[in-house]
Amino acid sequence: MIPDPNATSAILSALATVSQPLLHQSDDPDAGSRFWVEGRLPLDALTVELRDSGPLACPLSPDAARALAAVTTPARFGLREQTLLDTQVRDTGEIAADALTLHWREDALAGLLAEVARGLGVDELIAHPHGLLVYGPGQFFKPHQDTEKHAGMVATLVLVWPSPHIGGELRIRHTLHEVGFASQHVQADALRWFAFYADCRHEVLPVSDGTRVTLTFDLVLPQHALHTLPGVVYPPLESALRAHFFPEQRPPTKPLVLLLDHEYSEHGLSWLLIKGDDRPRVTALRAAAQSLGLTIHLALAEVREVWSAEPVGNPFRRDAGPLKVEPIDLIDQCLVLDHWLDEQGEALPNTRLILNPADALHFRDTDDHFLVDQEYEGYMGNYGETLQFWYRRAAVVIQSPEIVEILRFSSDFDTALDNLLALARNPARKAEFVARFEAAGNALSNERQRQGTALLSAYAELAIALPDDEQAQRLCAGFEWRALTPADAVVLARLQSGRGSDWLCALVQVWRSSHQIRSAASIGSSASSRASDWPQPLSAFLAACAQAGVDPKVIEAIVDRGLATVRADDAILQKDTPGRRLAAFPERTSAVIELAQAVSHSPTWNIQSQRLLEHIRDTPAIYPLNRLGPLCLALPAAIMALPTAQALRTGVIESLQHALATPALDADDHSMLDIKWTCRCNDCQPVIRWAESRTGQSLTLALAEHRRTHIKSALATAGCRITSQVVKKGSPYRLVLDKPVDLHVQRMNQRQRWSDELAKLTKPD
Repeated sequence: MIPDPNATSAILSALATVSQPLLHQSDDPDAGSRFWVEGRLPLDALTVELRDSGPLACPLSPDAARALAAVTTPARFGLREQTLLDTQVRDTGEIAADALTLHWREDALAGLLAEVARGLGVDELIAHPHGLLVYGPGQFFKPHQDTEKHAGMVATLVLVWPSPHIGGELRIRHTLHEVGFASQHVQADALRWFAFYADCRHEVLPVSDGTRVTLTFDLVLPQHALHTLPGVVYPPLESALRAHFFPEQRPPTKPLVLLLDHEYSEHGLSWLLIKGDDRPRVTALRAAAQSLGLTIHLALAEVREVWSAEPVGNPFRRDAGPLKVEPIDLIDQCLVLDHWLDEQGEALPNTRLILNPADALHFRDTDDHFLVDQEYEGYMGNYGETLQFWYRRAAVVIQSPEIVEILRFSSDFDTALDNLLALARNPARKAEFVARFEAAGNALSNERQRQGTALLSAYAELAIALPDDEQAQRLCAGFEWRALTPADAVVLARLQSGRGSDWLCALVQVWRSSHQIRSAASIGSSASSRASDWPQPLSAFLAACAQAGVDPKVIEAIVDRGLATVRADDAILQKDTPGRRLAAFPERTSAVIELAQAVSHSPTWNIQSQRLLEHIRDTPAIYPLNRLGPLCLALPAAIMALPTAQALRTGVIESLQHALATPALDADDHSMLDIKWTCRCNDCQPVIRWAESRTGQSLTLALAEHRRTHIKSALATAGCRITSQVVKKGSPYRLVLDKPVDLHVQRMNQRQRWSDELAKLTKPD
């Protein structure tokens, strides 16, 4: 169900008023709230001692700063799982934290961390020294995000040591907002500091003159703070959530998803590590959800977009440079929620949910700030160029108990199905059962497609409990008809008992109409896994149905469905080539024999047998009389007593007698006179004359490729055993045709089969 836009708008409106006022001031009214804070400390608030060098002068003279730079090592930077050294990205010197000893004046550090915590909207912080950085003239650090180096790390603190310099501005970006921290000075009167959330992209611009010296700290939430997240219920938000999840009409069947503004990694996603304006919003949502009995989770969200694309400019010019591609139209998009955390911060295994991004609420669009990867795929013949983008975000996911149960069909199908069956067995909860069943429709369908008839018994119980006949029929119609076995007969009997024999007959007809029309190629394929499209073995299946108490008219409907399948497949095959019909003959006779042997279980077996025999009689292109000896011998005695069967038997006997009356060809006679040619063009005529001649020698034809292809196609269409090969010599190449070397043996074996079949058919009873 699509979220009510009025209800979701009310939720966003309530959340918009939740954020606390900025605890730092900004002259820019558009500045983003609470992702940074800055301040000052007295010059004597901190003393830094360097291993082997003694105390760091405060302030540093230019000569002392240059001497300090000389003892640093080039700073590295993190890129995903790697630590790299590249002065094109980061050009600065570094002294590691373990080479520093910091002496804070009493209460200076505690006061600093308290001020930072208030400014960033958290309760308490711990500072871990990261290192001392020295930027000389021209040195810089390009835009980047800090790596989460400690569990619970939420922010970075930069403290500028008094050292004269010009340039080296620190610029921090979050969402659409950007703020600069200009530390340049000639004579400092304080220790200036700047703190910001760790997911903010930031850079250090090149130093123009002098030496910029900074101490950096990783700011971490203490462990004891990771177990509590107090919140007060905000009435407007609680009211908006109640209207969304508990409306007067049908409740939603999808969770409420709010995409967060800040970035969070898998390691950094935690209730207590929520940053900036996300924090009061998440806290308020959690309190309101708990008061209403709703379930709330944190999750990582991947947004995937597929766009049609086209190259920019002329990519074939030599000076075009790297290929540039521009997205044109959005083709597809999806939002995948994974790495779920429950209210205790525990990860939920195997939880994954796919939604439309349009179903998610947000204060900030999914823009390039969240982009993690993109891929261009050029023209592939059946579709044009595409650009795919992957964005990584975090989300709050709120669900009602009903939605939790619906989503369980994706994460734990067996448990969800058991719970749905429990509702089906409780008449007092029928309305709840129907609502949950309808919401789980797609999941039930997908799992039925995956597990097949293993779910038939459970789905039959659901179908019996449903109040609507059509709804019950749609649930059962999706099972593959030909996958049923005799063991499933008892399920059909239960369905008949619960919904009636007329409903079960209608289901059989739906199975018939949903039969996938097969091509002639698949019908006649030697690789076909089975000859018929009905439960196997059909006779045993019908016997089991009768024993289970299935109404005879249902059994009659099943046989009718089999007859309809035979006629449908043969109608396709009759329009196809002689070769395909010849290849399909063993499969078709096997199917007819199987159906004829099973029809005795039907109350109208004589009428249905008559229809089957009349179909065989009226389709000689598929069932030639001289090949129907095995069929007549396999038909049950009761069917053979029917006049139509007797007439068919007489026709087969006469056809075999006529075939045997024709003199056998000599061993040196290789003429092939029984081929049904469908083409007699000028290219095929020489082949036909050669095939019908006595010669056993090859036929060689020098033909262009398209003419060779035509002849090979004509041979395949006719279904003859003439083989071909192309000799790639001369111009044009030569097509060499050969008759079967065992042609005479084949003929003698065929005559022997005819003789044996005729003897059995004419043998007195």
